[in-house]
Amino acid sequence: MRQTIMLTCIMLLFTASAFAAGPKIGVVNMQKLIATSEPGQAAMKTLQEKFKDVKEKMDKQKQEIQNIREELQKQEYVLSQEAKEDKELAYKRKVRDFQDLYRSTQRKIKLEEQKLSEPVIKLIVQVITKYGKQQGYTTITDAQASGLIYADAKADLTDEILVEVNREWRATNKGKDAK
Repeated sequence: MRQTIMLTCIMLLFTASAFAAGPKIGVVNMQKLIATSEPGQAAMKTLQEKFKDVKEKMDKQKQEIQNIREELQKQEYVLSQEAKEDKELAYKRKVRDFQDLYRSTQRKIKLEEQKLSEPVIKLIVQVITKYGKQQGYTTITDAQASGLIYADAKADLTDEILVEVNREWRATNKGKDAK
């Protein structure tokens, strides 16, 4: 009987200490991880290079619109009504073309950004999962997307995860850079 009581007490102590530790919770800032990680920066560079020509074309069109507007303002009182209407029509057409190009480009950029960030996010999630298991975390959540109101700075794992993401990315891309 005494052994049973002693054994029960020991089991209660172990159970109580396990519950006293509580869950180990961490938070990360996914936006920061995507923007500052090496794979995220490489994806952003690829995106910028892909749309460099379109950006230059848009800048040129924007400058043309600006020039036409300035010319219209300068010649407002010297142009005939018909010439003034023609220039205003040309100006409006340029503005409309620019707006169409801008909207189209924004859609293409957004789609390409999603395509390029998908493997980056996948890598980050893999690293977070691995890190969480190794460090004994019960939960790691995105501080921005979770609706989290408060988290102690000690719970923020963003910098540790960033180091691990960069390490993992370098390890998997070692041979690709040489090509």
